[in-house]
Amino acid sequence: MEKIYATTLNPESYDYRVYDISDDDGNTVIIDGGRDYPSIDSTGYLTKIKKLINEYSDYELEVYHNNSIMDLLDYYLPKKENGKHLSPKEAHVIKQALETERDTDIICDCLSIITGKIYLMRGLRGCCQGDYIEAYYPVEDGIQKYLNWIEAWYFGTGTEVMVHDSDFEPESAEDVEGWTFYTDSWEIEDIKAEIKSQCGYKDTDEVEVVLWLYKSTYTVKHDVYELAE
Repeated sequence: MEKIYATTLNPESYDYRVYDISDDDGNTVIIDGGRDYPSIDSTGYLTKIKKLINEYSDYELEVYHNNSIMDLLDYYLPKKENGKHLSPKEAHVIKQALETERDTDIICDCLSIITGKIYLMRGLRGCCQGDYIEAYYPVEDGIQKYLNWIEAWYFGTGTEVMVHDSDFEPESAEDVEGWTFYTDSWEIEDIKAEIKSQCGYKDTDEVEVVLWLYKSTYTVKHDVYELAE
């Protein structure tokens, strides 16, 4: 049976923020980094909606352009992506949201109307308790996997793998020489499946993945690995 040799790497040995997910072509996920983390808002929609939420009040409506909610929304919100202005019905939906809903729900409602896609919010977390951001995303096929990928890159919670690509057969993790890739998978079987996929194999292909796992330790200064089952 053909074998693929690979090892996971010490997470301290790589910089997972080298790749900027905000530069993705067609990225439709908007991230509110809040107080501790940078936001990803290339369209500027999130900034405008949060400004609207902060400025909205009954007093503002009484004095702003003859009590016109439409004028208020036109001032703070961008046009819809189809180039049209908000309809009276859409303006009413946003007004009701501003008066009754949480900020995250208001943002979702506004994004849904502006883009024409249904937006939801999901909290993304890292390894520490304070690692938290809010991601606003459209309901699309494959978006959940993409959110997992963003979470792994943003907080560095994924796994970097080196796949052996030399003529000799490695006897230990230290012998593995080749190319690397980053995955949001944690479970051993998921990592092995990702290795097969990265190497061009299907799940049903008879290929054995020999995988060494980096083992974190505070007592030994050199890297320690163990062979995955």
